[in-house]
Amino acid sequence: MKEARDVSTNPLYAALDLGSTKIVAIVGHALEDGQFEIVGLGVAPTGMAIRNGTIVDVQHAVGAINRAIDQVQRLAGRPVRNVVVGFAGGEVVGVDQRVTIALRDREVQTGDIEKVLQEARSMVNRPASEILHVIPKTYTIDDLSNIPNPIGMVGARLEAQVHVIKGSEMVIANLKRTVERAGLVLRDGDLILQPLAGARVLLSEDDKELGVALVDIGGGTTNMSVYVNGSLAGIRVFPFGGINMTKDLAIVRRVSQEEAERIKIETLSRDEGIQTGPDAPPSSGSFGGEQASLVMEIVEARLAEILSLVAREIKEMRLENRLQRGIVLTGGVAAMPQVVPFAQKILSPLHVTVGSVKNRIQGLVDRSSGPEFSSAVGLLYYARDHWGDVFQEDTLEKPREGDETKKKEQMAGSSRLWNWIREII
Repeated sequence: MKEARDVSTNPLYAALDLGSTKIVAIVGHALEDGQFEIVGLGVAPTGMAIRNGTIVDVQHAVGAINRAIDQVQRLAGRPVRNVVVGFAGGEVVGVDQRVTIALRDREVQTGDIEKVLQEARSMVNRPASEILHVIPKTYTIDDLSNIPNPIGMVGARLEAQVHVIKGSEMVIANLKRTVERAGLVLRDGDLILQPLAGARVLLSEDDKELGVALVDIGGGTTNMSVYVNGSLAGIRVFPFGGINMTKDLAIVRRVSQEEAERIKIETLSRDEGIQTGPDAPPSSGSFGGEQASLVMEIVEARLAEILSLVAREIKEMRLENRLQRGIVLTGGVAAMPQVVPFAQKILSPLHVTVGSVKNRIQGLVDRSSGPEFSSAVGLLYYARDHWGDVFQEDTLEKPREGDETKKKEQMAGSSRLWNWIREII
C-alpha cells in the first residue's frame, strides 16, 4: 500500500493560463516523483476581454483573472500572489542565433551558459521587453558538435545554436499591466508561451528526439511547437480556434455568440462527434438531425481549415518527413469526439494522437486532466523549474522585497539555470 504523502510543507506553485475564451488559474505541490499534486483549479470565461490571445479590455480581463484566482484560493485555503503566466497573442517570431565564446582550455561552467544566452539576446536588434525565451538548441566545443549539455567539458571555444523567441511589445506590456492590476506579482521570466507550456508536460524527451509537433487548438488561437533531434525547431501561432466555429454558427443560425456556443457544446456532447467518412450516419443531435448536421458541418469545415494550416506550415518548414512521432493534439477542441480519425485524414501520413497529463498529476485529476488544461499544468512545471525551492509558500502571500531577498533569488536562479534550460529544450 502506497504511503500518503505530506505535501503541506512543500512549496505551492501557481500559474495563470490566459486563453481567448477562458482564464485558468491552477495551484499545486511538486512531488518527488516528478508529478504535481493539483490542489486548486479555477476557470472564468473572458467574455470579449481577450481576442486571439491578446488582451483588448483590461478591466474585464482583470475581473476574469480575479474570479479564477478566487476559486483556487478557496480550494487551496491560502492566498495566491506570485504566478507564472501562459499566453499566445500577437505576433510571435522565432529566430536562430549562433553564439561563440572563448574558453581557453578550461571547463564549461554555468556562467558560460549565462553568457551565451545574454549574447544571443544582445544580437537580436529588438527591445529586451519583446524577448520571451532564449533556448539553446545544441552546442559545439572546438570540433565536437551536437553536444546537448556542455557543462564540465573542456575546450578552447564554445559555440551554441540558440533559438530566440520574440513577442509584441504592446501585447506583453498590456498583459503584464493586466496581471499586476489583478493584484498578482509577475517577475522577469514568468511569461511563458502556451506552446512551450503544453510541450513541457505532454512530450517526452524521446518524442522530441524522434520528431513531433504539438498542436494546441484553443478557443481563439491554434499554437504549434515542433521538435526535431531533441531540440525546438520552431513555434507557430495561428489566429483561429474554437471561437471561429462559434462565430460561423452564430452567423448561419442568426443567433448571439453566447447562444451559438451553447448550441455547439450541446450538439457535440450529445452527438457521436464529427463525421469521419462519407458513409457516416446522419447526426441525431438534440436539435433534430437536420440542425445537428448543420452544426457538425460548420464545426468540421473550420476544423479542417485549421488542420490544413498546420499541415501546410509543417510542409513549409520541410519537416513532414522528420516527425516520426507525428502530431499530438491538445487544447479544448481536442476533446471533441472522433477528432483523431478526422485529423488523421487531413494530416496523413503523420500519426495523430491526443495528449494527456493524467500520468503527470495527482489530486484534482478528474477536474484538471482534460486537454483544455494541459498548458496550465505545464505552467506549474515551468514555475518549479524556474524558481526551485526558493519559491516558498510565504511568497504567495506578499511580494518579497529587500536586498537580502534579491540576493537569495539571484543565487537560486544561477544554481538552477542549467536544470531549467534542460527542461525547455
